[in-house]
Amino acid sequence: TRPTMTTQYRSDVLRDLLRALHDDMPDIRAAVVANVDGLLVTSYPDDEATQGDPANAESVAAMSAVMLALAERTLERLAQGAVQRVMIEGEYGTVVVIPATPDAALAALVSKHAKLGLALRAIHRCAEQIRAMFAR
Repeated sequence: TRPTMTTQYRSDVLRDLLRALHDDMPDIRAAVVANVDGLLVTSYPDDEATQGDPANAESVAAMSAVMLALAERTLERLAQGAVQRVMIEGEYGTVVVIPATPDAALAALVSKHAKLGLALRAIHRCAEQIRAMFAR
């Protein structure tokens, strides 16, 4: 089946939002929008640019869904409410996953030397823009 104009338009808008996030915060090395099943919706940079990289877009999408599902179960079990964000800090950088819609999340790889507060603010703003786009 051929994608509709609306589907193409949303895909382009999502990619533009991720590109703008990267342009505003170059320390955000990669960003993806993934559905709750871990399937890649879109990414920046494009998946072709990261082939062979263990942090390629499809891997980030899959892992972000796993992280989000585990966080949701943990918070539910401990009666801590809904997930606001999941953040894992590693030796070389930070992975941030923020639910953007009930069915999709924004995941970003942030370099170790980034100003994390500014990066988090930019990632949250992008997630809000994604949420607003799907609310229309």
